[in-house]
Formats: sequence, structure tokens, C-alpha cells
Amino acid sequence: MKEFKVEFRRISDEEFDKFSKWSMSLYSQNLIKSGRCNEENALDCAKKDFNEILPRGKDTANNYIYIIVNSENEEIGVIWYDISSGKEAFICDFYILEKFRKQGYGEQSLFCLENEVKEKKVNRIGLNVFKYNSAAISLYNRLGYKINFEDSGSMYMVKDI
Repeated sequence: MKEFKVEFRRISDEEFDKFSKWSMSLYSQNLIKSGRCNEENALDCAKKDFNEILPRGKDTANNYIYIIVNSENEEIGVIWYDISSGKEAFICDFYILEKFRKQGYGEQSLFCLENEVKEKKVNRIGLNVFKYNSAAISLYNRLGYKINFEDSGSMYMVKDI
């Protein structure tokens, strides 16, 4: 694996506007692929979920949305997590841009997340992953995430840190 470093940079207002549209669109596609929603109502479902989780947008308490940058200051992805429970960080969205995949950035980003949430006195990370996303499942398994429970379309995974 290449030696490099990733950092998290707070998302700007303009970036959040783009992110929210992109995230809702991608989530609606995932809802369709997983069989949770049909094409007619998937975007409405995604918008509803997104707005319930982030009623104050990027300024919603206990939510952290970052642009992931590499050592050359290139934007390589995005990560959003929530610590509403106070005991567990929940990854709401995590995405590495296609051209930066399979280079170790996903792994480095998750290690960076672990360090950040430890500083916030959180010792567990949870996430939901759609079952068809074998690449993400492989990454999470490799990094020690365990399946806590699953349903027909997705798995809830956790890692104690």
C-alpha cells in the first residue's frame, strides 16, 4: 500500500448543497437496488430520510460532514457521521471517488475516523451497508467490523475501537 495521509475538512455551505443533492440521489438509487423502494417513490423516501436526520442541514447537532482530502490536497471523497447516542458514532455516508478507489484511501479514511471519534470519547462505530455492496463489505470486514444484525437488503455492522 502507498504511504499517504488523509485529512478531514469541514464541508462548506456550497459543498453541502451539492453533497445533499448527490447524497439523496445516490441513496434513492441504493433504495431501489436493495428492493426497499420502487423507482416512483425512492427519491421522496431518500429526501424524507435525509431531512429527518439533518433538520438543520450541515449545522445539525452531533453530525459531522467532511470532505476527505489526500496529502496533495485533492478532494477524494466525503464522510458523514453522527454521534446522537453519545456512545456510538454512526457512519451515515462514506464515499471515495471512483478514481481514488483501490488505493487505500477508504481504509485510511476509516482509521482517521476512528482517531477522531476516540477524541470525542466514543468507543464504537456503526454503519449500515447494502448487501449488494460487496466491495464495502470486504473493506469493513478487513478492518474488523462485525455484523450486528441484518435484514433482507442490508447489514448493520459495528466495530469497537
